[in-house]
Amino acid sequence: MNFTQIRQTMTDDAWEIVSALTQAPSLTLHSVAYICDMNEYATRFILEQMALTGIASEAGGNWSLTRGFRASAR
Repeated sequence: MNFTQIRQTMTDDAWEIVSALTQAPSLTLHSVAYICDMNEYATRFILEQMALTGIASEAGGNWSLTRGFRASAR
């Protein structure tokens, strides 16, 4: 899937998370939840679903968009 196809299937909450993750190279779960004004449990669930589909990844407690997703967004 390319960026356009992925964007069309995202919920508004998921898009908010993607928008937050574009603001910095990586963010903690708490930071993403704060920026998106969302519950941390819901934020974690969405991030984990994004990780399964190759949109986001987690390393050392920090979440970021994958290189592949960033490349398809250009």
